[in-house]
Amino acid sequence: MSLRISRDQADRRLGFTSDWSAAGFEVVSVSAGDPAERGGLRPGDFMLTVDGQPVRDEADYDRIAAGFRRDVPVRIEVARGDGRAQLVLLPGLPFDWSDFLLGALACLAYLAVGLVASWQRTDDLRATLLSAFCFAVAFELALLDLPYSRGADFTRLAYLLITGLQFGLDLHLATVLPTTPRWLDRRAWVVRLYYAIGIGIGLFAAGSMIGSALGVAGAEATESVSDLLLEWLLPVWALAIASIIGFRAFHHPDPRGRLQAGLVLLGVLPWVGVVLVDTVRPLLQPEAEPLSGTVWNFSLLAYPVAVFVAVYLYRLFDLELVVRKSFLYGGLTTLLVLGFYVLVGGVGALFAREFGEEGVPLWVLSTAGLSMGLLFNPLRTRLQRTIDRRLFPERQALRSRLVALAAELPAQGKLPRMGEHLARELARIFAVDPVAVWISAPPHGQLLQLASTRRGESDLERTALIGGDDAALQMLARTGRPTPAPALASASPAMGLRLEESHAEIVAPLVAQGRLIGLIALGKKREEQRWVAEELELLALVGHLAATVFENARLFDSATFEGLTGLYRREALLEILDREWSRSQRYDRPLAVAIADLDHFKEVNDRYGHLTGDVVLQRVATELRNMLRETDFIGRFGGEEFLMVLPETALEGAARFAEKVRQRIERLEVPTESGRPLRVTLSIGVASRDIVRDDDRARARALIAAADEALYTAKNNGRNRVEAAVER
Repeated sequence: MSLRISRDQADRRLGFTSDWSAAGFEVVSVSAGDPAERGGLRPGDFMLTVDGQPVRDEADYDRIAAGFRRDVPVRIEVARGDGRAQLVLLPGLPFDWSDFLLGALACLAYLAVGLVASWQRTDDLRATLLSAFCFAVAFELALLDLPYSRGADFTRLAYLLITGLQFGLDLHLATVLPTTPRWLDRRAWVVRLYYAIGIGIGLFAAGSMIGSALGVAGAEATESVSDLLLEWLLPVWALAIASIIGFRAFHHPDPRGRLQAGLVLLGVLPWVGVVLVDTVRPLLQPEAEPLSGTVWNFSLLAYPVAVFVAVYLYRLFDLELVVRKSFLYGGLTTLLVLGFYVLVGGVGALFAREFGEEGVPLWVLSTAGLSMGLLFNPLRTRLQRTIDRRLFPERQALRSRLVALAAELPAQGKLPRMGEHLARELARIFAVDPVAVWISAPPHGQLLQLASTRRGESDLERTALIGGDDAALQMLARTGRPTPAPALASASPAMGLRLEESHAEIVAPLVAQGRLIGLIALGKKREEQRWVAEELELLALVGHLAATVFENARLFDSATFEGLTGLYRREALLEILDREWSRSQRYDRPLAVAIADLDHFKEVNDRYGHLTGDVVLQRVATELRNMLRETDFIGRFGGEEFLMVLPETALEGAARFAEKVRQRIERLEVPTESGRPLRVTLSIGVASRDIVRDDDRARARALIAAADEALYTAKNNGRNRVEAAVER
């Protein structure tokens, strides 16, 4: 690219362009009206000496030119035709303030975009790459303003290394805009190749420059090769960037993604055009001068402007809120600092008038400084809250409503009611449909649907074949932030299929103490509005609060209810059975129990895995619970055994009920990863109080023993049947 001319460099400029070849250091062109033309320098001259020092290449000339001063004569000897000419030139060109200010504006624009991207609190690779790339460009533009005499070698060396790094960063960023393509996950070597080429050429060029400066043999030829590589790296780089982003702009599957990529492409095209013109024109017109720094700066400025437009109009990154608040809070902090300086100046003037030449006492200055330090942060925090309340009232109201929603959850009682309340209220607050709350069930972290606002959803959809080791769930646990459904689908096809069935657009994790408790899947907004950054921040907040409430509720219930199926634990159910036995005895009312056992359940675990086995247990438990009356009780009695307590039920009625249960489970289909449904059967043994001996010591245990004996009879008689206990 064409380097900007700093004020220090302008004082030493003569106004000509050159080219070094085997024939020598040749003057290619001379600018009209500049010191070179006024002193008699002509195109085609070969420079021999400058102020008596031989000039063999550009490095010699740069070293000598570092000592030039404005209007201090410079004596130059040139070879012209068959003779030689002695010339006297007066260095110094007018400083181009417009070019300097435009370059400074471009530098600040890249720095601003880099800072905004770095402030974004996500694991978004695009934001990380954007900030790194913009910081590199801003650093490079700042290098071009360094005084030449104070750091010529350092500036050029840093420029070469930064250019190589930019090559890798820019290509990597272009590849993942507007979203990371799936093929990149399978071909990670492509990104490594980007950086290897760019950094490799940068290091080669830097090493060549250092070797030439140290006088290493062959270093000058190597430096020429490195210059040639850099010269052709730029147009290849530009065309690659334009091609990659252009392809995404025309072929991205999401219309918003095409608009995002299209805007970035518009920002890149001016720079690509300038690079190509500056590369091709010298080949067609050797006497043509490079494009001015002003043209380069305008082309560079287009990129950050396009990124800002893409951010605000089409949500390229979730930076809108960060930009607004950072500008407001940054201005607020600046005003506070200035106010403190004014206060210090005023107090100092008053004390100076009071104490005269003796000065302000040290204790007064210390007290004033300490007071300001103590007041600064509280005052800044209070003003920030005032800004939030006055300028962002809707966001404050939304935050308050979500915090209140989290506080309402414990009053709902059990986990299912908490989930239903959370899903219903989130759907109303964000105008979203549908909303589903999923919870991670022990021991394998299997996802189990707790609640959903989607109407007509069958029980088949309440269990997902997704365990805690799923890549998408691990991503949610690691980031702890709402994530777009497509990003999770790219990490886990199984999760992607489930989210597609649930019509989810955004997934907010429920994370407590670093563990994933569950997730909230939210669909599209009813008015097709987009999710803004602060809404996602508030979703993360409510997800954290709800996760804490859910985990506390689950811990409270863990002594009573079994985690995988949600049924009563064995110990809790035995206490209930003892209580019902006493009531049945006291009032002489019927009481029955049924023990159901899954047939050949070990084969299910062995063939399909324990994850599918957990799904079977959950589905069967759900079916059994749904068939019971409100006065009945059910618990998990063993590994694949379920105990049902049936008050006010005689043996004949218990047998009829058990047969209905058997038939329903026989028709049940459980989904598997292969896509083929799995069928299971139950063997059931029933018993009632009237067929066992009333024994105060045995109590309900005798009833269970009778039902268990009937269960073994059903197993021995071929399974998938109901057997009633006989009177003892």
